[in-house]
Parts: sequence; C-alpha cells; structure tokens
Amino acid sequence: MAHLTNYTYSRLCRKLEIKQEVDLQLFLDFVYNDPQVYYILNKFEVNYLFNYKALLEDEDRFYAEYYQEVPERIDSKTYVFESGGKLKYHLTNECRLITKDFIDFNIPPEIRELGEEVVEEYRDWFKEKGFADQYFQNKLDKSLVVFNYNMKFPPKYKIPVLNENYELIKKIPNSNNLVSDNSFDKQDFLNKMDVSIKQYYNMFSCKTTRIISKFDYLRGKSDAEIREKMTEVFSPNFVDNYGIKNLKEKFTYSRKIKLDIISNLLEFFRWNFNLKEKDFKKITLENFGLECCNSCSKEKLATTTVNRQ
Repeated sequence: MAHLTNYTYSRLCRKLEIKQEVDLQLFLDFVYNDPQVYYILNKFEVNYLFNYKALLEDEDRFYAEYYQEVPERIDSKTYVFESGGKLKYHLTNECRLITKDFIDFNIPPEIRELGEEVVEEYRDWFKEKGFADQYFQNKLDKSLVVFNYNMKFPPKYKIPVLNENYELIKKIPNSNNLVSDNSFDKQDFLNKMDVSIKQYYNMFSCKTTRIISKFDYLRGKSDAEIREKMTEVFSPNFVDNYGIKNLKEKFTYSRKIKLDIISNLLEFFRWNFNLKEKDFKKITLENFGLECCNSCSKEKLATTTVNRQ
C-alpha cells in the first residue's frame, strides 16, 4: 500500500483529467448538495473538488469510471527551485519526507511574463546570492532581497519594482497533521459554509459580477491580459467602463471567499474519509503517473538486502 501527503494529494487532484463534465447533478450527488456552491465555483474548481472526494471515497471506481489521463508534472515557472517530473507517493507514514513542509521562493509575476530565459536568469541570480541558504539559517533579510531585486531587474527590463510586502516565501504545511474526528465540528462547518455563501451573493449580486468572479485566476495577471480576457467575455469597451482597479478588487474578493469554501469542503472530506490514514494502491497511483519517493525506495532496498542476508 502507499501513502500521500496532504499537499501531494491536492496536487494530484488538480491534475487528474476525467472523462465527463461535472455538471450540477453530478456535483450535488457526489460533492456537496447545495446548488449555490456549484454556481459560485468555476469549472476547474468544481473538477478539483469532485476528484478530491471521489478518489478518497473509492479509488477503484474513480479509476474505472472517471479517470482519463494525468500529464507529467511540468515546471510552471512559479518558484525558484521548482522542477518538473512525477509526483511522489510513500510506502509508509513513517517516511521522513511525508511530514516535510513545502517551502519555495516565489518568482515575481513580472519576471514570469518576460519568458523562460528571464525566469532562469532570476533563478540563477537568487541561488548565486545564497538567499535560500540564508533563509534556512534564519539569517535572511527579506528587505535586502527586495532591494537587490529592485536594483537589478526593473532597470534592466523596465518592469515595476517590488514593494517591501512582497510575498517572497511560499510555505505550505506538507504534514498529515490534519483534523481528527475529535476536533471536527460539523455544525461549525455548516455555519462557515453558510456565511461564505451569503458573503459571495452579497458581493456578487448581479449576473455581470458573478461572471467576473469566474475569472479570479486573472488577479495575478498583467493589465493587458486582464483586458484581453474581459474583452473576449464582454465587449471591447467593458474594461474602460468598469475599470481595471474594480476588476482586480472583484477578483480578490472572489478568490478569498472561494478559498474559504474550498478549504472548508476539503477539511470535511479529509475528516469524513480519514486521509491521514488512507492507504492507496501503488498500482493505481502509478497509473496516475506517480512514483515512489527516493527515501522510501532506498529504505525498501536496504530492508530487502538485509533480509536476504
């Protein structure tokens, strides 16, 4: 049997392709029985929640009925130390890597927009400066990173400077220290869902704003990209009339509310199906494109060698 960290399981469910569209009825039957939640989310978010719950509930059924293909992980150019390759599974919950946090360093969106060569230039610069080593030694001065960046990249590429509040470090708890049935309060969960739903429909009270909320992934994009997409969805004059600033505010509000909704649902699924103790079949995970982590592979090889002796 095999185990996945919370982070890896989440990454897997974002990548899984399924054979059919998750329409309203399928969402109500298999994900969450509230049409208001379905209409708040975009297609990608709906599919993610469906994958997350359906795979936890019955991996054999998911593989047989819904699974289509999972592509190999690619470098999204989001982080300094990010690389492509396959996601990893673990052979035991005792693996030292299963409780390791995900820590990386964000690449500014202005750098990503300049293309692969500039992304690699930024990565090389970040590594040569030793900023990662300083962070892990608790010696990193974030303001110094921002200062050095602003001295180099904005003048060279005519891009905006970073402010001191720039989110330099991305840290995601990777452990399986998730909620237990003793700490999960279902009524509190329902109350939180109700609050988030009401917040959304108060903020996005008309059809136009609800359509805008479907594109909140644009919040980190350039003004030109936002204008291009909103013109495609609405009309050539829409952005001038509505305003880029107003659009970005709507994207931000929408994302916050939807993250609350998704986070609450995932917490419920993890509690209900006990992801912390979940055993997956190795063959299923390998069919999904995962591979055994190096630490587990080495441990298994060492154990096998000792047993043979």
